[in-house]
Amino acid sequence: MKTQSAKSVLVLVATLFAYSAMAQDSDEELETGEREWSQLEPPTSCSCPKEGRWDVRNLEGWMDCTGPINFRNTLGDEPKDKGTIWVLEDDCSSLFGEASKRKDENVLLDKVEDCSFFGAINGEEDGIKMVLEVKWVADGDEFIRGEMHSNPSLQGMTCEYYRPFEITFREPIKEKDYEKAKKNMEKKLEKARQKS
Repeated sequence: MKTQSAKSVLVLVATLFAYSAMAQDSDEELETGEREWSQLEPPTSCSCPKEGRWDVRNLEGWMDCTGPINFRNTLGDEPKDKGTIWVLEDDCSSLFGEASKRKDENVLLDKVEDCSFFGAINGEEDGIKMVLEVKWVADGDEFIRGEMHSNPSLQGMTCEYYRPFEITFREPIKEKDYEKAKKNMEKKLEKARQKS
């Protein structure tokens, strides 16, 4: 099959996510942070990311599909994005990643046994549930290595999607903006908890 353009691949990925379903990991995987699909090395020590504004850079990923047509596409680097990370507990056991754009999903992450953070973005389209798994590994308090994974399926095709990314600390939330930002975050957090 001919290589598809990056734009058409992204449209296909969006379509697959909108009509996908994926089985949840076992309880053991959730506790340990081990994932068959994960390509990240575990952290060398337990670190807690700083609360504040962060910059996100998507790295090259891929999507593999099998079925009536088999193909593998490379997903190129995407423009930088940004968001806010909130530390929800004093022991850094839970984090909340707040997206800067309305169309993007927020993610609630919990620290697991190997000191990485794991979360899942849940959605629903036409009654069909979809899940995008997210894993963060904090290298110190100002840099995070991350990855996203899903196994969407559509019309007899089964696909696997994988995208690594990096998150870099930019700045703390300004003191004068903190209370307002926190109230807005708490509303989004409640919605994220209801979805999970």
